[in-house]
Amino acid sequence: MPIDLRHLDDIIAAVEAYDSSHPSSPLPRNADRLLAVMFPAEDMCQRSVDDFAGAGFDRRDVPRMLQALLEAGFLSKQISTKRAAYTYCLHLPPVQS
Repeated sequence: MPIDLRHLDDIIAAVEAYDSSHPSSPLPRNADRLLAVMFPAEDMCQRSVDDFAGAGFDRRDVPRMLQALLEAGFLSKQISTKRAAYTYCLHLPPVQS
């Protein structure tokens, strides 16, 4: 799916704003790129770590990046009944708990 450039701009701006307001605990490097791959135009994603590895991410880094994005409030996740996969929802701006 082609990326919506406005959506990409929103993702980049939100990650930059988060990192600016959390200088002691910024998001992992390439977090904005992972979000762009996950959410090219929509706010829901159901993809596997293998999909992200196929997009150029190190398979070992993806779980850590997803966890950081969950903790920062950029993502929420639900278990899907389909092969026990997760469905991720994007939150821009991030949801503060």
